[in-house]
Amino acid sequence: MPPDDPPEWRHFMARSSDRALDRAITALLHEAVEHSRAMRQVLNQVGQLASLRINMLESSDSSESTLTEVLSPLTKREREVLEHLARGYSNKQIGRSLGISERTVKNHLRNIFTKLGVGDRTSAVVKALGRMG
Repeated sequence: MPPDDPPEWRHFMARSSDRALDRAITALLHEAVEHSRAMRQVLNQVGQLASLRINMLESSDSSESTLTEVLSPLTKREREVLEHLARGYSNKQIGRSLGISERTVKNHLRNIFTKLGVGDRTSAVVKALGRMG
């Protein structure tokens, strides 16, 4: 039977366990904060889409010229990518459908975001549909 650990060793092990627990708690709190931010972003985007849907119902005679104006800076391929985006396709699905790589889809999306002055997929679709900005 091994001799009992010296008291200073037990104290060191307890402190080490405390630090490990503190790190685990901190990591979980950081994860919760990030999850909360992501959830707020998703809820904001759902709100934008719901608002767009209501606006579309209220004004069935959407201005075709506004839509054309918004889409005019986009190339034909960028408009095709945007159309697939509006249908909820993933980058992989868009690439397969258009016969291009996922990386090329990402490049088109970056160009679309820049030309429309938006920062994400949902905002691009909402703006392209002529209800924002």
